[in-house]
Amino acid sequence: MSAFEILSAELVHTGHVFEVERASVRLPDGAVVERSLIKHPGAVALVAIDDQGRWLLVRQYRIGVGETLLEIPAGTRDDGEAPEVTAQRELREETGYAAESLERLGGTWMVPGYCDEYIHYFLASGLRPDPLDQDADEHLSEPIPMTYDEVLTAVENGEIQDAKTLAAVLLYARRQHRLRPPAD
Repeated sequence: MSAFEILSAELVHTGHVFEVERASVRLPDGAVVERSLIKHPGAVALVAIDDQGRWLLVRQYRIGVGETLLEIPAGTRDDGEAPEVTAQRELREETGYAAESLERLGGTWMVPGYCDEYIHYFLASGLRPDPLDQDADEHLSEPIPMTYDEVLTAVENGEIQDAKTLAAVLLYARRQHRLRPPAD
């Protein structure tokens, strides 16, 4: 036996954004263990670049850490919604801008040890004012424009600790050819 096998899964909680399942899993050695899994519809995150080349970041309270974090705009996908549609909606809600252009930068599994959330990252450019009301449960700051160097400084000094924002810095650096693997 060499593969993991999910033997059963039971829904144990339905929340506002996600569900929790309890699963019975057979390990490669034949042992059976119980695991919990957060089922998430997925999300998008945006490197939104204004006409001066600055990133637009927001401050948002995050209950998991009990703090307001500095991060890129992001949001949860509605059921069956294309990531590009979610990206435009979330950009308008969180920054007040729509993007003329969305370019996919990549994606990440956020915490694959217990959650199936996948985030699609986009570079949003050609911004124009086109606000949507924020969700009722969101209280975000006005967009905070920062140069790329200011974003890197905020990472270095610990002001940015949000994982999706850190991943976006890496994906953006790769796109800008600032980070490439060594040549063979």
